[in-house]
Amino acid sequence: MRIKTLIITLALIASACAAGTTSGPTTSTTSGTVPGLFGAELSTFQSCDALLDYYIEQALPLVGPYGLPGYGFYGPEPFMAVAEDAARGAPATTAVPAQASGGEYSGTNVQVAGVDEADMVKTDGKRIFVLADGRLQIAIPTGDSVEMAGSLAFDDWWPQHMLLFEDTVVLTGQSWNAGPVPVDIGPYPGPQSPTTRIVQVDVSNVERPKIVQTLTLDGSYVDSRLVDGVVRLAITSTPVGFDWAYPEGSGLRAERAATEKNREIVKNSTLDNWLPYYVLEGAHTSEGRLLDCTNVMVPREFSGLNTLSILTFDLRDGIDRWASAGVVASGSTMYATADHIYLATQRWMDWSVLDEADIKDEANRFRTQIHLFDTTDPGNPRYVASGEVDGFLLNQFAMDEYQGVLRVASTTAPLGWWWSDESESLVTTLQPEGNRLSEIGRVDGLGEGEQIFAVRFIDDVGYVVTFRQTDPLYTIDLSDPKRPIVAGELKILGYSAYLHPVGDHRILGLGQDATEEGRTKGTQLSLFDVSDPANPKRIDQVTMDGGYSQAESEHHAFTFYKGLVLAPYETWGPVFGPDREDEYGYDAGVIAVRVEGDRLSFEGLLRTVGDGPLSEKDFERAGGDPWMWRPMRTLVIADSIYSVSQAGIAVFDFDTLDKLAVVKY
Repeated sequence: MRIKTLIITLALIASACAAGTTSGPTTSTTSGTVPGLFGAELSTFQSCDALLDYYIEQALPLVGPYGLPGYGFYGPEPFMAVAEDAARGAPATTAVPAQASGGEYSGTNVQVAGVDEADMVKTDGKRIFVLADGRLQIAIPTGDSVEMAGSLAFDDWWPQHMLLFEDTVVLTGQSWNAGPVPVDIGPYPGPQSPTTRIVQVDVSNVERPKIVQTLTLDGSYVDSRLVDGVVRLAITSTPVGFDWAYPEGSGLRAERAATEKNREIVKNSTLDNWLPYYVLEGAHTSEGRLLDCTNVMVPREFSGLNTLSILTFDLRDGIDRWASAGVVASGSTMYATADHIYLATQRWMDWSVLDEADIKDEANRFRTQIHLFDTTDPGNPRYVASGEVDGFLLNQFAMDEYQGVLRVASTTAPLGWWWSDESESLVTTLQPEGNRLSEIGRVDGLGEGEQIFAVRFIDDVGYVVTFRQTDPLYTIDLSDPKRPIVAGELKILGYSAYLHPVGDHRILGLGQDATEEGRTKGTQLSLFDVSDPANPKRIDQVTMDGGYSQAESEHHAFTFYKGLVLAPYETWGPVFGPDREDEYGYDAGVIAVRVEGDRLSFEGLLRTVGDGPLSEKDFERAGGDPWMWRPMRTLVIADSIYSVSQAGIAVFDFDTLDKLAVVKY
C-alpha cells in the first residue's frame, strides 16, 4: 500500500530533469502528467528509489519457480511475439515516399517524405553501400557497370540495418547471448540476453572505410529514422542479470521453494537489473545505465517490465552523445514524422497461462496504447500525450499523422489467429488534447471476419485492404476527421499486401492472386483507379504464376521510379524444356512493370543468373551460388538499374532493360 500510494502521488507530480553535454548519454526533459482514469498516459518518478519500487512491486506477483514468465527463461511474451511477427509479414504504407534528394537516383522507399529509414542498401548517387554476407561493401556506379571499392568485415556480429549521412554510415545489428541452462530442467533454451550494436563508420575514403566508435546496448533493435543528420532510434530491453533459482527436483514443494527464492531475488534487485546498460568504445570510452531514472516513464495501466528506449544522435557530433527517454512497456512499433515519434505499446498479459477461450476474450477486448513524443529539439525527445485504440496494429504503417490528427488502422484479432471469423477492422482518429491523444472519430465494421493486410493514407483518404478469401479494398473519407466514413468498397480475388501511389488518383497494389477459396496462386500487381472514392476500380493487372515478392513483406524492396515498378521475385516449381520435364528448379529476378496511364506493361523479369529458370542440375553445377544472386533491393542511378544481392550487383539499362554487367563483391 505504501508503494501504491507513492506511485499515485508521483504520477500526480511527475517531473524529469535535463542533463549535461559530456560524452555518454544526456537525458531529455519530459513533461509531467496529471493522469485521471485514463490508462495510457505516462508519468515519471522523482527518484531512482521510487522507480525501483515500481519495478519490484509489479514483478513480485509474476515470479514463479523459473523466474519471471515472459522474461529471460521463458523468452518474450508468447502471444504478442506471434502477433507481431505475423504483422511484419503483411506490410502497408502511409505517406508518399520520397525519392532521394539531389541527383538522378532513387532513394530508399520510405513511409514519410523526408524521413529516411534504415535499410541494408543505401546510395547517394555516387556510392552504393551494401550489407552483404556480414560485410559492408562499397561500390562505385559507372553507368554500365560498378567498380568495387573498399569493404569492412565484422567477425563477431552481423549488421542488418544502415543509415547514411554525408560521409558517415551508421550500422545497427543485434545478437543474442544465452545464459547457463540448469541440467534438471530439460532441453530448453537458457535465458536470452539480446544486445544491440550501433557502429559509426567513416566512409570518406571509399577504399578504406574506418570504424570510428561503437555503442553496445542491452536490448533488441526496434526501428530508426534519420532527419537532417539526426538519428532517432528505439530499442526494447528486458530485465537482465537475475541468477534465478530453479526447482531442486520435481513436485509442488520444490516449485514453491524455488518461487520463494526468486521472490527474494526480485526484492533484492537493483536498477541495473531493470534498466538497459551501455558500453561506448572509440573516440570516447564510457559505460553505464542508458537512461536516467527520472527520465523513465510508466503508463497507469501495467504494460510489462520491458523498457522501450528512444535515443537521438546528431551525426555531426557522432554517436558518443545522445538524448534519451524510456517507457516501461512492451511493444515494438514506431512511426515517425519529421517532428514526432509515436510508440505503440500493449498492456501486459501472460497469455501462456490462459486457455483458448480466455485468450479469445482478452484479445477481443485488447487495446493498443500509443505515446506521442516531440522530436523537434534533437537533444530533447519530449513526451507529449498518450491515447488508445481498439485491437492490434499491423505494423508502423498502420499509423499516419495528417494536419495534426493521427489516423490509426487496427484489427480486433491479431493476424493469422483462429478466431478471425469474428474479427473486424477499424480506423480511429486521435488528436492531442493536453496530455491525451483523445479519440475524435472512428469508422468500424471493416472486413468482418477478415484482417488488415495493407493500409495507405494519402491526404484525407485512407485505403484499407482486408483479406480472408477475397480482397476488399475500402476507401475511407477522412476529410472530416471527427466523422470518418466508408466512401467505397471493391472486392477482388487475392489481396494487396503493399499499396503505392503511381500517379493522379492511381494506386498500385502488390500482393497475391488467389482462388475463390482464398488459396494464393502467385504474385499479382493491380492498378486501381481511385479518382472516385465511392467507386474504386481495378483497371489493369499483371500476374505471375506461383512465386513471391519480398516487397510484399518488406516495403524497402519496392522501387517506383519514373513510371517503372521494380520488385524482387522468386519461385520454385517445375522447369519445362528439353529433357527437363520432370525437374524442379528455381527462378529469381526483378519484376519490371511500366505504368502507362491506365495500363500496366509487363517488361520482363530481370535475371542476374541465366536467362530462365534454373534446374537442380544448374544449382549443382554452380555449387549453390544462384541462391546468393537472388535480388534483395533495386536502385536506379541515372540511366541504369542496379539489382543488389548477397553475391554482387547486376546492372541493367533503364530504357531497354538489357543486362549490362554482373559484378561480384
